[in-house]
Amino acid sequence: MLDLDIIKNEIKNFEDELIKIRRHIHQNPELSMTEYNTSEFIIEKLKSFGITDIERVGATGVTALIKGNSNRCLAIRADMDALPFQENTPVAYSSKNDGIAHACGHDIHTTCLLGCAYILNKYKNNFDGTVKLLFQPGEEKGVGAKSMIENGALNNPVPEAIFGLHCWPDVKAGSIFHRSGKMSASSDTFKIIIEGSQGHAAHPYKAVDPIMIAGNIICGVQNIISREVSPLESGVITLSAINGGNAANVIPKTVEIIGSIRALSPEIRTFLHQRLTEIAEGTAKTFRGSAIVEINKGTPVVINDDKISALIQNTCENILGKENVIYNPYPSMGSEDFAYYLEQIPGAMYRLGCGFENEKNYPLHSNSFNPNEDSIVIGVLTLVAIADNFFKD
Repeated sequence: MLDLDIIKNEIKNFEDELIKIRRHIHQNPELSMTEYNTSEFIIEKLKSFGITDIERVGATGVTALIKGNSNRCLAIRADMDALPFQENTPVAYSSKNDGIAHACGHDIHTTCLLGCAYILNKYKNNFDGTVKLLFQPGEEKGVGAKSMIENGALNNPVPEAIFGLHCWPDVKAGSIFHRSGKMSASSDTFKIIIEGSQGHAAHPYKAVDPIMIAGNIICGVQNIISREVSPLESGVITLSAINGGNAANVIPKTVEIIGSIRALSPEIRTFLHQRLTEIAEGTAKTFRGSAIVEINKGTPVVINDDKISALIQNTCENILGKENVIYNPYPSMGSEDFAYYLEQIPGAMYRLGCGFENEKNYPLHSNSFNPNEDSIVIGVLTLVAIADNFFKD
């Protein structure tokens, strides 16, 4: 069992180093599945903390084991990839890599997990378990968690549970934002290829117009959410691009529509896939054309485990005060590939407040996103305390 007063002082004394770590990662962002330098930096830091049980997972993933006084195992995950656009912040440590920016807080997440590693390893003789640290690539493309699992990150030993945090600028630093149950939506993409027959714009009856078919498909698809899904459920179908034709006097042969599907339950997710396909194919056939629907399944729904969520809430209320543990009444329609871990073992994710009280807070994925670095010590403290309390059960 850890002495939280001692741990708080340790983290405070380590804060300057944590800030340096975060700013180094922030200045050197790397895109999904190309985080080679980031993973090398993480390994160097882990070794400098005295951690030796370190493994590379796939090309850029990293795991590390900190063995305490029992073989019970808990996993903690942080993602480490950046986004493909130019940073626009006033800070002196902005991105050195053109067109790449840490605008989703993954530099904060990685720093918090490194800080947690430092503390847990220093006091490993004082807690009753083994902690597996997962430094994950590729979250922004929704492929990193799946890659980590396929490459054995949850094996040898197999964790009983997993948890992690994510920056949240809508909540001030010093607080967390959490919920149990459904937290983030599934996210899938689709392509509809509509085929008609080409002809002269003056003689549409001699052709089969795929643009007209596309218009009817669009109208039909928009009715799925409003007329076929209960208002007590949640789903979003977005038609984000339509391409077809290149001349004013020619009816084209094909039109392509692309878009995305999001849902907050596996059942609604399956239903939306089914109805999108039926409407596209049926509408095209009605107007003498054909449609091929390609659905690429992405990340599943994030469903936080009730027991782990309660552990997070109770722990954070104890160390931060109840007023700084804010219940999140609504799940997000955004996606998070942390969901893949939750298909394997129970776990939960919580939001780490990183907002300023008296300044403008830009949203995640904004090129002006600039989180409050005061959130880092809170992130480290909550990770350490939650891990310690997990092993008390």
